[in-house]
Amino acid sequence: MESKKRKVEDLESSSSNNNEPPTKKVQQQQPVITYREPSILNIRPLDDITKYIADLIATHCQQENVEIEAKLGRFIDKATKERLNMGAITETIIPSDQMRFYRFESNMPLEQHRHFNKMLNDMVTRTQAREYKGERIKYKHTIETDRFYEMPRSKGKWRVTTDQATGQIIPNGIIEKKRIVDLNIHAPNQPLDYRISINIEIPRTKPTTKPVYERNKDRISYQHGGIAFDLTQVKGGTNDPEIRHELELEFADAKILAAEKRKHDKKEPSQYTHMIEIFVNNIRILSRNALKL
Repeated sequence: MESKKRKVEDLESSSSNNNEPPTKKVQQQQPVITYREPSILNIRPLDDITKYIADLIATHCQQENVEIEAKLGRFIDKATKERLNMGAITETIIPSDQMRFYRFESNMPLEQHRHFNKMLNDMVTRTQAREYKGERIKYKHTIETDRFYEMPRSKGKWRVTTDQATGQIIPNGIIEKKRIVDLNIHAPNQPLDYRISINIEIPRTKPTTKPVYERNKDRISYQHGGIAFDLTQVKGGTNDPEIRHELELEFADAKILAAEKRKHDKKEPSQYTHMIEIFVNNIRILSRNALKL
């Protein structure tokens, strides 16, 4: 009986030991991350504002001599003289019928201008490194004078731009600029808002009358991804001592955008939407990297 009892106890002891948790930790297998399609339809949809911008530009980009640009700045409430506060909590388009209450101020403080200048110059230096694999940023520095002329039977003024160093008119330097449309976008979470403008720059011949006013532009132009970034200090003429500091972006060659839009319309492979995304991304990234003054 004792031997049987001992065997039962041995079995119970063995069973009990088997139920104890192991002292050695078992490494858990990590889940495998696989490629995920952007949506159930395998399409990455544009956000509403980028799509609105793409649709607006699409209606005008195939015009001759079109200019598509964006300026960074702030919308100012005319009543309070402070930055617009319309209760928006995210980036939003300002309805055109409300713009009578606001004005767009593209003139930024010198400190802000210097911040962008350093940031863009640092990017030029980084992209020129031999080991850099991406697209290199090109830049040039120009100092020019714009002279404006009032012409008979013309609503707008004609602009003649000359190189201050040579006194010569720059290529395509005589134009009449006609505004087509503005799109005003408020970015309440960022230091700067922005305005996208579509214009027509009509080539003109040199006026024979005297200019009504002039301005001097000290500009550094950067180019990357088909976009030109112009950082400009603008000085008025003799009767206008104000110094302005501006940052604007522009499609470096609007004809390329127009060609891609034609492909898009024909259902052919096209970079039109991607080019608009790059344009908007650059506006947003500069706005978000502005100094919070």
